[in-house]
Amino acid sequence: MVAKSGARATGASPGSDLDPLTGVDNRQGFLKRLEARLQAEAVPRCALLLIGIDDFRAFNDMHGHAEGDVILQRVARRLRDASPRDAAIGRVGSDEFGVLLPSISDPTLVRHIGAAILSMLSSPHEHAGRRHHVLASIGACVIPAAGEQGSDVLAAASLALARAKHDGGRTIRFFKPQMRSDVTARLSLVQALHEAYAQRQFELLYQPQVDLRDGRICGAEALMRWRHPARGLVVPGLFIDALAASSIASDVGMWLLQTACAQARSWSLAFARPPRVAINLFAAQLSESRLLTEVRHVLRALELAPDCLEIEITETIALQQGDEVADQLQALRRDGVTLTCDDFGTGYASLSFLKSFPVDRLKIDQSFIRNVTQDPVDAAIVRSVINVGKSLHIGVVAEGVETTEQRDFLLANDCYEAQGYLYGRPMPADRLTELLRQQQGG
Repeated sequence: MVAKSGARATGASPGSDLDPLTGVDNRQGFLKRLEARLQAEAVPRCALLLIGIDDFRAFNDMHGHAEGDVILQRVARRLRDASPRDAAIGRVGSDEFGVLLPSISDPTLVRHIGAAILSMLSSPHEHAGRRHHVLASIGACVIPAAGEQGSDVLAAASLALARAKHDGGRTIRFFKPQMRSDVTARLSLVQALHEAYAQRQFELLYQPQVDLRDGRICGAEALMRWRHPARGLVVPGLFIDALAASSIASDVGMWLLQTACAQARSWSLAFARPPRVAINLFAAQLSESRLLTEVRHVLRALELAPDCLEIEITETIALQQGDEVADQLQALRRDGVTLTCDDFGTGYASLSFLKSFPVDRLKIDQSFIRNVTQDPVDAAIVRSVINVGKSLHIGVVAEGVETTEQRDFLLANDCYEAQGYLYGRPMPADRLTELLRQQQGG
């Protein structure tokens, strides 16, 4: 059996196998215990839980590292209380803890223990008159399926933890061998994206937004595509998430901003009623303090009027940002840039979001438009969004309009702008220029 570690925080000496903050094993000590258990039997049967505190970096930023240290100590204590008596516990990362279950390999029982840990950790933490809610995710692996070396087992649990966080957190996911190949494929994709950016393989297409009353093109959403030398045009669904999480997201986002604004400037010179150009920002751009400065610089350099630019942002991404980002976006609104809430209605707090994060337009997600003429629930939701826009004097645009029946429904309910295949697929700038010329002359 492996005894549950639990020395006092002050009992750890330099060079020991104990974490000086929490009193449990540090990474080195925990790996030693894990290796010893793996070597104890020819075919060891045990399990490992890797517990990661959700959004702990944001917690530290908000409350300070001293408060964060208290939470880590509380988490370690609760892990000792929630784990079997023979479990080994270690702090294996800044906000990650390992729990080795040396005599348990039944996945059902492992899941039960993991659920108990999540439940105990979710109870509020009281400290210095404050109440903190700390949530966590768990990656689990059963040995020997996860590997024969301690480092391999810990890496497997880390992959499972990453999947748990990707799936929304506050849950437990078990390691599967497929996860390793998924990571390999993702790393290959990220490398290919770096090469694509360096070799200028990204391009923008523009999907028209129209006034439903007369069919006039009044806007265009800039949508990124990847012109792969071997695979041809790659749609964003196959790469955009990996790109958004990569180290080049901000650079690519800046290229997108500059390219879209340059096209908007070209249209503003060519037409009396140029379309407003909408762009989507990466979360990495929003988290940078220079967002306001960069957008203003691009507009000034191109001599582009701010009202020719529209920034679309989902409420989910907006709510993940701090007050500084909100202040920057509101400053751009005051400059004249249009701010649109994209995919409105698909988040968790749409109405309260509008109170804390003022926008100029709401974009109805295509998932509500798809069956709006057949599904009374979708119809009611779309009407509600339109009425919210009316009440708050906010413009409303519907995306994913593909049929005349959908168009007629929107018109009948006072929604006057839309985009979708009924009016055009995403197209090169020169093709949209030709459509504008047909409508406006010039």
